[in-house]
Amino acid sequence: MLLVAALCLAAVEDPALAEQIAESGDTMLPRLISGDFQAIDLDADNAAMSWERVVARLSDYARSPGVAPHAFDVLLTQAEDLWSEVLESGEMARPRIRDGESGPWDAAEVPVSATVERLDYGVLKVPRLEGVRIHPLNAGGHTVGVVLSLGDHAFSLQAFRAPAGPIWGEVRPKVIQDVRNRGGTAEDAESSFGCEVCAQIPVIKDGRQVLQPTRIVGCDGPGWLLRGAYGGPSALADVVDPRAHHLFTQAVVDLSAAANQVDAPQEITALEIRWPATE
Repeated sequence: MLLVAALCLAAVEDPALAEQIAESGDTMLPRLISGDFQAIDLDADNAAMSWERVVARLSDYARSPGVAPHAFDVLLTQAEDLWSEVLESGEMARPRIRDGESGPWDAAEVPVSATVERLDYGVLKVPRLEGVRIHPLNAGGHTVGVVLSLGDHAFSLQAFRAPAGPIWGEVRPKVIQDVRNRGGTAEDAESSFGCEVCAQIPVIKDGRQVLQPTRIVGCDGPGWLLRGAYGGPSALADVVDPRAHHLFTQAVVDLSAAANQVDAPQEITALEIRWPATE
């Protein structure tokens, strides 16, 4: 994020660089410069400027004629100050979930962005992101969700039938107590995911128990709850990983694809997904 802030400042100082970015079709920098911090999120076309392009453009700027050798160091210092101001403003933590522009969506709703390519797992439709590996989440002999590998982080998604209406507010205290009972720590929080649980969950790693930072998120939809757990070293960072936010808020829940529709129980139940034979 610091590099993105540095590129914003460089584009403000160098009109030629700003023009080059505009001509390339990249939309993130112009939006950020105008104060639209939601541009950091991936959009429907996964069109946030790639980190490789950010680094490349900063390198081009540093090598530009007339740019002093120490200019890049000054730029990073200014970018750090700018990013601190952004974080203190609270804009990056403002909930952006089921607000008309972001989901997660119900299959019957409009708009469900058709430009987002999704992998069909029956009840759960998951956005496709390049470089993200997807594995089945199994429980009790059934496949009940997906686990998405994001480098040294993992993000699990699971859908539940919730016929009695919104339940995330009731579920969170139970999640917190469960984590504490297992020897971890957990507390209510809020981010761009909305109301969530920030936890340190005991896991076994390399033969010993450690506490893994984990962000547990949830969202109520019509008759369902979508729950996610994002774990890894930076899971509790001040700014949510835009990949995780995109995967969660562009997911689609389709209760019509659930098994046993006639005998569907009225209590909260985990929904089994359809795992493709080719996966």
